[in-house]
Amino acid sequence: MARYTIDEGSTTHRRLRWGLGSLAAAFLVVLPLMIPSVAQIETITQIVCYSVAILGLGLLTGHCGQISLGHSAFVGVGAYTTIILVADHGWPYLATIPVSIVLCLVAGALVGIPALRIRGLYLATVTLAVAALFPVLINQFPSFTGGPNGKFAAEEMTAPDWFFVNPYTPTGPPTDHYYAILVVAALMFLIAGNIVRSRVGRAMHAVRDAPLSAAAAGVRVAPVKIFAFAVSAAFAGVAGSLLVIQVPAVSDARFDLYLSIFLLVALIAGGSASIWGAIPGAIVFVVLRTYIADWAESLDLLSGRPDGGQIVGIMSGALLIAFVFLLPGGVIDGLARLRRRVVEIVPRPPRDWERYRNATPSRTAQPAVRES
Repeated sequence: MARYTIDEGSTTHRRLRWGLGSLAAAFLVVLPLMIPSVAQIETITQIVCYSVAILGLGLLTGHCGQISLGHSAFVGVGAYTTIILVADHGWPYLATIPVSIVLCLVAGALVGIPALRIRGLYLATVTLAVAALFPVLINQFPSFTGGPNGKFAAEEMTAPDWFFVNPYTPTGPPTDHYYAILVVAALMFLIAGNIVRSRVGRAMHAVRDAPLSAAAAGVRVAPVKIFAFAVSAAFAGVAGSLLVIQVPAVSDARFDLYLSIFLLVALIAGGSASIWGAIPGAIVFVVLRTYIADWAESLDLLSGRPDGGQIVGIMSGALLIAFVFLLPGGVIDGLARLRRRVVEIVPRPPRDWERYRNATPSRTAQPAVRES
C-alpha cells in the first residue's frame, strides 16, 4: 500500500510534476559544468543524441506496435544530410535539421507502406533489408557521400549568428555543443509527448492493442501506421543531425545494421511504451557501445585474438533476455513500481463521467409503481 495518494490533475500533482521537471532541467544544465573531463561530457552528449533516436523508435514500436529494424538508415539519412549541406554548401548546422526531418518523413512513409500489408516478422525483415542496404548505397556514391572514407566538416560546422552558442569556435568552451543538442532534444521530447496525448496518439494505441477493433471503431488504420513510420523516421533523422553536430564526421560503419539492433535493445531496456524510457535506454546504449566496447578492445590487445566484438553482442543479448524476464516494462516501469510504494497517483475519471453516472439508472433502483 502506498503511503500517500495524489489525485491526477490536482494542484498537488501539478506542483509535483513542475517541481520534478524543474529539478531535471536544472540538473541537465549544470551537469557538464560539474564534470571536468571533456570525454565524459562527450559521453553525456551522445546519450542525449541517442535518446532522440530511441524516442522515435518508441513511438513506432511501443505506441503503435510496429516492428522496425531499419532505424539506423534513417539516422544515417539525417547525419549525411547535415554534413553534406554544411561541408559542401556552407549551411549553418541548425538550418539542416528541418531538411533532415522532411527527407526522413518521406523515407519513413515509403517504408511504412509495406506495413499496410505485412506485419510481425515479415515487417521486421523488410526494415532489416533497409538497414542492410543503406551502407551499400552510401558507398556507391563516393563523390557525394565520401564513400568508405567518410566525410568530415569540423571547420565548417558553425552555428547561426542568432544562436547563443557556437560549438566549434576556437575560443568556445567544450560544453557549447552539449547545450545546442540539449535544446533540440528537449523540443523533440516535448513534441513526442504531445503526439502521444493527442487524438492521433490514442489512435496509435488502439492500432497497437487491437487493430481490428480500432478499424471497427472508425480508426483509419492505414494512415495511422504510415504516420507512425514517418514521424519515427523524422525523429531518427534529427538524432543523426545531432550526432553530426557532436562529432562532425560520418562513414558507412557508423550507421550499420548493428546500430538498429542496439537501438531496439536500448528501447526494450528503457521501456518501449514510455516517453521517458528513451533516457535510460540511451544510457544502456552508450555503455554498451563505448565502455564495454573499449573493454572488449583491451581484451583483444591482451589476448591477441579479435574476440572483443563478440563480447559486446553477447552482453547485449544477455541484457535483453534479463530485461524481458526481470523488467518486461523496462527501467521506467521498475521505477514506477517503486514509486507506487510511496506515492500513488489516482487516475481521474473522464470529463463526462459525472453526467454519465447521473444519467444512468442504478441497477439496484426499484421500478416506479404506477398507481391506478
